[in-house]
Amino acid sequence: MKKEKGSMTTQSYPLIQKAKILGEMVYSPMAFAKMLGISRYELIEKEAKGTLPPAKRDSHHQRYYKPGDIVKYRNYLGLLSPIPSIRKQLFLNFKGGTGKSTVSASYGFRLAQMGVRTLLIDLDPQGHLTQCLGLNNQQFTKTLFNALIEKEEIGKVIVKTDLPTLDIIPSNLNLSPVELSLFSMNSREFRLRRVLSSVEKNYELIVMDASPSIGLLNLNAILASNDLIIPVLADFLSYHGLKILFETLSTIEEDFSFVFENIFIFLNRYNESHRICKRSKKALETHYEKYLLNTVIRQDTKIAEATSQGTPIFLFAQSSKGAVDIQSLIDEILGLKGVNHVG
Repeated sequence: MKKEKGSMTTQSYPLIQKAKILGEMVYSPMAFAKMLGISRYELIEKEAKGTLPPAKRDSHHQRYYKPGDIVKYRNYLGLLSPIPSIRKQLFLNFKGGTGKSTVSASYGFRLAQMGVRTLLIDLDPQGHLTQCLGLNNQQFTKTLFNALIEKEEIGKVIVKTDLPTLDIIPSNLNLSPVELSLFSMNSREFRLRRVLSSVEKNYELIVMDASPSIGLLNLNAILASNDLIIPVLADFLSYHGLKILFETLSTIEEDFSFVFENIFIFLNRYNESHRICKRSKKALETHYEKYLLNTVIRQDTKIAEATSQGTPIFLFAQSSKGAVDIQSLIDEILGLKGVNHVG
């Protein structure tokens, strides 16, 4: 247990499998300058003048920076966050197997790498999001159940990782009774919104990964979110799943007067050489054009390998087409293009 003076108690765990690689994760001056929104020349000039602290140096005297430096340098420069107001984003699809947990884990991890203070929340008792970060979900004694049902301070459920800008609320089978427990509670649909209100000021981005189901916990997540992000496969079962999801959202709108600020649909594991993929993409463009993103995440064995090792794609193979596509997804959803690429 780690207790910081003047703060709530949290538990601190490393990202187990790749803690060492994470420690070695560095940015070149050009990549770091891009994330700050300045030129490489400006970065070096400001360091020379003492406006910014000097860069770190490796054994060959080459300059480099670490993810934790981004927030510090933004503060020195008086720069605003690349995300002007907190975003609470929910990855959800009522059809399973769409790669939701894999993408949401790398999506959130990448934004934390970019210096965005990020909280990932695993809403699935199977704990896939937790596992995609290389964490053994069985080691955690507390899940969202403790905050929602037992009314424990949510800060005591949040786990800090060894990436300074990334926290997570993990999940395991201890979360399983949450649906039944919520059923008899007052304001049962808004409990997640309420508990998040006490900590959301500490973050710029909250990313939630939901199970592929219709239930009270997912309803809580919907009503606590600004944005809905829907991964779909290029097949007609996914297309049918979208129909059910939008019918459910229509009912929620009527019952709770709630509408998402943004809904984003993107194709995952897309293979342009397959005729069925092209036909499915065309159907989505015809019926969901308003929500469909230009970005598609192409089929990539590197993503599958990274998932099997419990590693975000940006640690496993940051130059892979999967990493490039998830970066493009971030660019399109959050409008960060041009300021956040690692080279």
